[in-house]
Amino acid sequence: MLRTLEPAELLARRTAPPAPERARRVAEILDDVRLRGDDAVRSLTRVLDGVDLAGYRVGEADLEVAHAGLPPSLRDAIRLAAARVRSVCQAERPPGLVEPPPHQGVAIRLWREPLRRVAAYVPSGRAPLPSSVIMGVTPAQVAGVREIAVLTPPGPTGRGDPMTLAACAELGVSEVYLVGGAQAVAAAAYGTPTLGRVDLIAGPGNAWVTEAKRQVQGLVGIDGLNGPSELLIWAEPPAPAAQIAQDLLAQAEHDPESVAILVTASPELLGEVSRETLRLAGEAGQDRLLLQEGVGAVLVPDAEAARRFIQSFAPEHLELWGEATLAGRAITSAGATFLDCPTPLGDYAAGANHVLPTGGSARFASSLGVETFMRRRTETRLVGDAGRVFAAAEQLAGAEGLEMHRRALRSLREVSVWKSAQPVT
Repeated sequence: MLRTLEPAELLARRTAPPAPERARRVAEILDDVRLRGDDAVRSLTRVLDGVDLAGYRVGEADLEVAHAGLPPSLRDAIRLAAARVRSVCQAERPPGLVEPPPHQGVAIRLWREPLRRVAAYVPSGRAPLPSSVIMGVTPAQVAGVREIAVLTPPGPTGRGDPMTLAACAELGVSEVYLVGGAQAVAAAAYGTPTLGRVDLIAGPGNAWVTEAKRQVQGLVGIDGLNGPSELLIWAEPPAPAAQIAQDLLAQAEHDPESVAILVTASPELLGEVSRETLRLAGEAGQDRLLLQEGVGAVLVPDAEAARRFIQSFAPEHLELWGEATLAGRAITSAGATFLDCPTPLGDYAAGANHVLPTGGSARFASSLGVETFMRRRTETRLVGDAGRVFAAAEQLAGAEGLEMHRRALRSLREVSVWKSAQPVT
């Protein structure tokens, strides 16, 4: 049966600080890779993963072999999913140049440009995740990134997962490295003789990967701190109890720390979903999923209480069923919302990205997308009499007590009239 969980306790977990021992150990790993490069990567992989690697870049021949060995039906599925994600990315790609009309003698240009080199982390711990290759690589390609490196942990034999390698080959990625965990983040952030330094690291990972990303952000860009996966299902009658139960169990399957919670004001629906989860878990031999700490239900007094709780929790995934579908569309703090639709469709082939903000960061963060792999750059030019703009800037500089700023502006105020003769190109 689904355990009843308290909203206040669930929200309190969102603000818990990182585990200090993990943070300390990750800092040591980062420092080791920074100082010893490839030697540290190999020794850490030996100690942490139990794998000896002579080298950790995958050869193109190995990628071709993996691609050739992919069952045709799976190849077709990867192509369809990648095409759907690509179509969404192409629709969201912002214009490369924005140029508002000059005003008061000042012209501004805003460029959006692709980053030069990025890394897409693809987990491979509990199961191979070729879908994460699609989600990490496709938006970077649509953004125009020239160099994309895929980082994925080696298997027990020291080889990469064939499906993950085949997905890389299908998407045209030839730079693939068998390295995982905090040492993978360190190698990408600092650079080694084997793996050149990147400008941004994207993709989900375990708690060690997330902590490593936390510690290197600022040195390189990151897409976000993606922790264990989360799903809140807000359902009110009429809602399909069996489907809701199935979706909760699918979410719990991700990770023992996953969150899979039903939110409802209906005790009758809660009872029905509880019975279905017990039945379905038993049929699949997955009763252990119901014992996970993050699996359960929140019984709320009414729809407004449900909305307030979900808005505060800010889940990675939000499913809406039955009468909750209309009311729930007003909720803005969710990474991805599914209306009468199972979350696993979004995990694979719907077209939206499955790399989403977790841990409550959906309040301010976004899904992985084209703009993640781009940067903004502005150009300011004087194209006419900008005297009023200069005067305002002088006032602000004086108010802030920055005398040399004020003088620099005053010395150019007369020149701004002369600049009016310069054409905009």
